[in-house]
Amino acid sequence: MTAFIDKFQRYTGFRSLAWLILINAAMFLAVWTAIAAGSFFGMSGNFTMPWLCVSSDPMVFITHPWTALTYMVTHYEFLHFLFNVLWLYWFGTLLYTRVSDRQFTWLYVFGGVVGAVCYVAVTAFWPELQTPGGYLCGASASVLAIMTTAAILSPDREIRLFLFGNVKLKWVAVVCIALTFLGLGGGNPGAQSAHVGGVAAGALFPFIFLGRGKSASSARQKKPFEAPSGFRKIRINVKRDGNAVAQAAAKRLSDAERLDQLLDKIRQSGYRSLSAGERNELNLLSQRIDKIHSNNPK
Repeated sequence: MTAFIDKFQRYTGFRSLAWLILINAAMFLAVWTAIAAGSFFGMSGNFTMPWLCVSSDPMVFITHPWTALTYMVTHYEFLHFLFNVLWLYWFGTLLYTRVSDRQFTWLYVFGGVVGAVCYVAVTAFWPELQTPGGYLCGASASVLAIMTTAAILSPDREIRLFLFGNVKLKWVAVVCIALTFLGLGGGNPGAQSAHVGGVAAGALFPFIFLGRGKSASSARQKKPFEAPSGFRKIRINVKRDGNAVAQAAAKRLSDAERLDQLLDKIRQSGYRSLSAGERNELNLLSQRIDKIHSNNPK
């Protein structure tokens, strides 16, 4: 399983994002397997909901408090599952250089828990919004939290969309949130309160947990590498590898020359175009150059 996660991480950037996608997929398969088995014994299709999803009845929720966590990885409809996982992947990868793995996991959980609390609170104070036998399921609140945080941390980052060209992230998030509230994600008015909670959690997260919206990528490396003027700042979380630098030295390249080569490759093809060895090499080169500059201040 660890080897599979390592390979899957190459496509997601985050190890925590890879785990969250796999957990959502595993829960979806497990739920439908349980439903199929239950139907064979004459049980109703929603017999798993009281144990996995947040009830619209606050008194039921009080006796099943763990559902505030389990509901955010539980889906019963394929399209609901598909869109949530796609949005989770898309907006999650945009946070790769801004938060650590642990912070990303907490963001997902924080958005889901706030969404559950809002759902229960609204149905408690406005009983007319309760749906008899209704339950809150899915990762929508968590995904909306991630989407909102990404838009706050990088509002002017441009994303290329089919037919629309380059669009700033903040406008993409606004449209996605608006579509969710207009009913694209389904749900009754009570369930929409969970979406509001997810957006609110995502808006608060950078200021509460990341120091007023500053990048938390310093959690990945205590002293980030400062790129030369004209290059985007890069923050890296890789293991040291002396062999990679030794190989570069064997080619009779100075540290500065090899660093220029790696930065040119990043500029042309992006950071993910680097191999694992090149990432390790870049990390060690940056540390060596930082050490030289610190020992020889201007």
